[in-house]
Amino acid sequence: MQGIIDVDYSTSTAGPTGAGARAKGRFRSLMQAGVHISQAEKHPRGFCQWFEGGIYENEYIKDEDGQWRILHLRYFPFWHGDVEHGWGYKVSGFVPFPTKTFPDDPKGPDMVVPSEQRMLWPDTRVVPFHYNHPITNQPVKDEDMQAPAFGDDAAGSLPALNLL
Repeated sequence: MQGIIDVDYSTSTAGPTGAGARAKGRFRSLMQAGVHISQAEKHPRGFCQWFEGGIYENEYIKDEDGQWRILHLRYFPFWHGDVEHGWGYKVSGFVPFPTKTFPDDPKGPDMVVPSEQRMLWPDTRVVPFHYNHPITNQPVKDEDMQAPAFGDDAAGSLPALNLL
């Protein structure tokens, strides 16, 4: 499936295709991940394998040489499932969220996502959209991105996520 990409040329300092032009993209991710059996004794998790799904909501910027570069890489995982049991049995922390930033963790992110912005199944909040609703051309309302339990009102559910 093709991702959704929007280019904002109004931010360019050198015309519509010049340096500073920005773009945003939304892409789905379906991955298979794990630690190979040959690395099981060396890795803190030991041998493991899982499937994972999520959404990327990224931002890009064009540099002085006309090359697009990643400005913000945002991945929102929303489910994990091991091969043996599937996604229905996974608990929070199966694949832990980062807790330290670079340089304290050489492989860490630039920022740690606040705990209230982390979500994994069974949390079903919607990952925010960088674009307006395709029919109404209005921003999607926060209450429409919440995920109340079946039959409950959104007022009592977790707050909507944001793109930080």
